[in-house]
Amino acid sequence: MRLATTLKYWSLGAATASLICAGAAWAQPPAATQQTAMKSWNLVGVNAQLQQKLDAQTAHRGEIIKARLDGSVKTADGMRLDRGTELWGKVDRVQASSNGGPSTLSLMFTKAQLKDGRTVPVKVTIIGAYPADEARLAVSGNQTMPPAPRHVNSKERIDQEAGMIGHVSLHSAVQSQESATFRDDRGNLKLAPGTFLQVGIASLSGTSRQG
Repeated sequence: MRLATTLKYWSLGAATASLICAGAAWAQPPAATQQTAMKSWNLVGVNAQLQQKLDAQTAHRGEIIKARLDGSVKTADGMRLDRGTELWGKVDRVQASSNGGPSTLSLMFTKAQLKDGRTVPVKVTIIGAYPADEARLAVSGNQTMPPAPRHVNSKERIDQEAGMIGHVSLHSAVQSQESATFRDDRGNLKLAPGTFLQVGIASLSGTSRQG
């Protein structure tokens, strides 16, 4: 499915500052990610689709996850990732809901499997999440997902409020080792197969990373 035109880009720019969640806990990256602070990442944007269902009630740490690129992209160091390239990663942290309380699921994509079968290490930050079909997008009051940005600032932090994909919110930061954390304050969160993930990506061949 080819989705075009524009929604709001969930970034930390002046135009989207109102999207920042009120919870101060999300304003700071986890302690484990502070070691990556002050790195300059040259991320380029591309859309991808989640390849399996994820459920906070049944997911486990270390579970393999995959997303397939919905378009072709060239990283800052010149590596071409064709449409259909698979991003591989894992569930890094998971907290199931207890008595209807919140649940969280943190994902970390770390490599790309090219169409020729080779795998390369990558840095991936999820900058947006959208329903798998246009009908579900319309329910949220939108028509299409936005085009992927050409560049993602290395200081970017994203707080996508609940509503785009049900009661699930998304929180990420380029400086974090994790790709994103999803949260549902009303129970166990679920991400359907085909969920669109807009990502910033860089290869780790040495020239995409500075600092």
